[in-house]
Amino acid sequence: MKLKTDIAHWTKKVPNRQWVHEDQKLVDMGSAVPDTILNSRPLSEVHRLDLSLFVIFEEAALRVSGALVRTAPNKEAMNFAAQQTLDEARHREIFMDRLDASCIAQGMGGGVVNQSIKTPPLVRFLEFTDEVIDRGDFVEALTLMNLIFEGMAYPLYAYEQRYWEPIDPYLTSLIKSAFVDETRHIAVGAAIVNKMLEDDPERRVRVKKLCVEATNNMNEVFDYYIRKFVKLFDAVSRIHADLFAGAEFEPGRLITETPYAEQVRSIHESIKKEHGALLMRAGLA
Repeated sequence: MKLKTDIAHWTKKVPNRQWVHEDQKLVDMGSAVPDTILNSRPLSEVHRLDLSLFVIFEEAALRVSGALVRTAPNKEAMNFAAQQTLDEARHREIFMDRLDASCIAQGMGGGVVNQSIKTPPLVRFLEFTDEVIDRGDFVEALTLMNLIFEGMAYPLYAYEQRYWEPIDPYLTSLIKSAFVDETRHIAVGAAIVNKMLEDDPERRVRVKKLCVEATNNMNEVFDYYIRKFVKLFDAVSRIHADLFAGAEFEPGRLITETPYAEQVRSIHESIKKEHGALLMRAGLA
């Protein structure tokens, strides 16, 4: 498969088609924060906390993808990093705008990101990624961001969409929009990594080792977030069982009928399966 990373192709396909369509859908939907959120303290708190997490993750991706532009070894890699930088900037902005709207609607002023949820393992991972970029190791840094950081977060988007669909369809649309872009990031990232390691078996071995270490680090990160957020989501869905009556944890399985421990186990299995398949495509499994 020939990669299409030229800027002209991207601007025609993504900003001028995908984003225009998505933005119009949001306009038609209306951006008012639903009263069901504003009238429930537990629901409003988990809404703001989840949006803070989206902003933190998207800002981290933005900083790394921007830094990757300066270390890219060729035009194809540089163009892709530039595209991803704009994607991530848009993601951060749309989630930050929604956090602002949620806070303002509740008389709290502009949105303030809850930095307390940025855990030490996440900070360590991002600091290590910065070190790799500063060394000029493009393939390794791209692997850390697109295949580990985003690649392991990728399966969570579907869960987030199903959870918020009956409560905040506007937020669901934002998550779907980001999911489309992230799908492209991990697919093209995997192809670029595989191609750049094609004639360098020794480096491929080193990157495979890096993947094992980084995956273990991110397992620690996601174990915390999955347990914390699924527990909150589950508790709120049971408080408001009427609002979440039709919400699915997985296709055909209602959230309110799926025990917390089963939700956590299933999400971890999904991450392991999808991430394993991604590393296979990158030639790193």
